[in-house]
Amino acid sequence: MLAIFHVNDDTPTTRDMALRATDEFKGKIFMRHVLLAATAFATTLISVPAFAQTVTFWQFSTNPNDIAAWEGIIEAFEAGHEGIDVVMEIVPWSEQQQRLVTALTTGGLPDVSMLGNNVVAQFQAIGALAPLDDAFAAYDAEHGTDVAADIWPGDRGYYNLGGQWWASPIAVETRALYYRKDLFEQAGLDPNAPPETWEELRATAKTLTEGTPDGTYGIGLSTSLDYFTIHNFMSAYLGYGARMLADDGTCGFDSPEFKDALSVYTGIALDGSTHPDAASMDGNTFQRGFLDGRYGMILMHPSLYRDLVTEQPEWLDQVDIAKVPAGPANRSGFLGGWPLVMWDASDAKEAAGQFIMFATHGEAFKELAVAGGFIPGSISLAQGEPWTEFPYPLFVDQLQDARPYQYPSEAIAQMGQLEVDTIQKAVQAVALGQKDIDQAVSDLCTDINTVLAR
Repeated sequence: MLAIFHVNDDTPTTRDMALRATDEFKGKIFMRHVLLAATAFATTLISVPAFAQTVTFWQFSTNPNDIAAWEGIIEAFEAGHEGIDVVMEIVPWSEQQQRLVTALTTGGLPDVSMLGNNVVAQFQAIGALAPLDDAFAAYDAEHGTDVAADIWPGDRGYYNLGGQWWASPIAVETRALYYRKDLFEQAGLDPNAPPETWEELRATAKTLTEGTPDGTYGIGLSTSLDYFTIHNFMSAYLGYGARMLADDGTCGFDSPEFKDALSVYTGIALDGSTHPDAASMDGNTFQRGFLDGRYGMILMHPSLYRDLVTEQPEWLDQVDIAKVPAGPANRSGFLGGWPLVMWDASDAKEAAGQFIMFATHGEAFKELAVAGGFIPGSISLAQGEPWTEFPYPLFVDQLQDARPYQYPSEAIAQMGQLEVDTIQKAVQAVALGQKDIDQAVSDLCTDINTVLAR
């Protein structure tokens, strides 16, 4: 720390001593005071760290276990980085967007915060974020690592924008197909042959619905305006080779590939192979339905298995998991997650960068991921324990093919709004029979282009 002492020239104890110390005795007394002060100042310089900075950190989870885990990370970081003080403020996920927007206008942004993967581009586009390339390079130089190579392929589309890194991932999330072997057998299906493609999924869901007791549906598949819809449907449209954005930056969904994907996805609902209220149900309701034994299949995250183990349904040993269905072009999984970012307004960028790298790599980060129950954004960590235990290996493997909504394009500033307010409307309208495929797609592209033009 650079210590600067300011002397007040109006203070009698300094000016009067200088003017009145005319005899030898008083001169000696004056020199003694000066020497004592100099000695104290030198001692201070030796005892104070080379720098002392505060890094403010907005953390969005209100879960007590998550908070405790972050407190552990901060304590470990501060122990190894003398002079850096990390101050964590809990800002709930439900409030973070408004808090950040307000702070951009009035001031008070943190140095570091969590952020949803789909809005990194939004804040990067307006110059609110600071790039992390220097922090990546410093960490690599110190630890002999290659941080960029250890990031999941799909995350590059969210966090590497314009050739620079703007975020360091904490967690990643994807989906897999849970299915009931006992219900497969009841319906005359091979319990060891889950559907491999979206066409097979549609056919299997129909067979399960027709071949199992009343009230049991082939699959819990959402067609509502809920996030659960886009999280599932994106695997279909990317698997069919459709693109959200055309080469000219406008809507790319008006294509045969997207129409085929929309047809097979909504066809499951139109076949009666999911709940009749699917157009108004959310993901939590579908998850509850699978736990209650009402669906033969569901596309869901790893934590569903944790809930199954907790509730111990009598058919638990009949649950198996497979990769998401493939389309004619590829197999694409949903890619969720959140990173840490550095805000450009930070006056402590070097210290903030060090904290970000520490909190998203190494053993302390592993402990955070285990406590939080998520798959880490570091490939090398996710390929080790405890993610080698069922059901994680399949999800970790699926993450190699997990992609952002706008794949293969980079994320754009409007991605957050497009995720919430456009694609689901087309799915819902077709599933309810309100529009045919062509009209729904035409309206969808009109909506997307309107958002892109703002």
